[in-house]
Amino acid sequence: MTTQTETSGVSVGQMGTGGESVFHRMRNVLNSIHVSAGLINHRLREFHVDDVGRVADMLEAHSHECGWYLTQDPKGKKIPHFLGQLSQELTHNHLDTLTELTRLNYYLEQLEYFLTAGQTPNNVGGFKDTIQFATVMDEALGPHQGELDRMGVQVCREYQMVGEGILEVSKLLRILVNLIRNAINGMREITGRSHRLTLYVLPCPDREAFVRLQVADTGSGIPSDCLTRVFSPQAPGAQSDLLPNLHASAVAAKELAGSLRVWSDGPKQGAIFTLDLPVIHMEGER
Repeated sequence: MTTQTETSGVSVGQMGTGGESVFHRMRNVLNSIHVSAGLINHRLREFHVDDVGRVADMLEAHSHECGWYLTQDPKGKKIPHFLGQLSQELTHNHLDTLTELTRLNYYLEQLEYFLTAGQTPNNVGGFKDTIQFATVMDEALGPHQGELDRMGVQVCREYQMVGEGILEVSKLLRILVNLIRNAINGMREITGRSHRLTLYVLPCPDREAFVRLQVADTGSGIPSDCLTRVFSPQAPGAQSDLLPNLHASAVAAKELAGSLRVWSDGPKQGAIFTLDLPVIHMEGER
């Protein structure tokens, strides 16, 4: 039976050596950098700069009669009001982007401090740690919580009791951050209704010694004919807003000896991403 519980374990890396504690802080900073960069990317895509060009083309086409066009033509009369709305929107997005860039710069300064102070642990590459899966899920959610609150999204945690795991925590965090980012983007696309983000942690029902992590949303969903292509690599510059880094996430899941898959009932029906991982992933040194 699925129950909703609050995780009470120690955060990943807090009980290790000094190097592990630094690694834990660096991992959190990198996670925050990833989220900030994703938000900046999303907001820049919302800058409707093409609209400015279209208005300029309309005015250029009627340059010989601008006065009449702006006061008498049905389309031309809408231009001043449209420009006012566009100005407000661009100003709002510009301020939001500057705020996020300031935050990103702060995170980069933190990371630079860790690196230049010579405190980077020797085994960052392929670093494995003993973790609580629910704690890592909450760590991936944390940087998004403010945005979810602003959107009015209800966050549900459905965490069952599972054992601790041993694997590369930073790689797992990147996967979960991507899945949560994808869910937020999908819910943002569907307006006019309430949304819910549900996070699951449970024993894998069909694989012994595996744990199942799921991210479910009530957003834009995925057409049935696209389900098999969600994790396909995309050409540079062709990445969809709704499917950020999912190919990289699927590759990372395989590197952790696990699997990542998705299901959706169709457009506007939300989606659920399922990540199955071995509780212990110990491979040879790379």
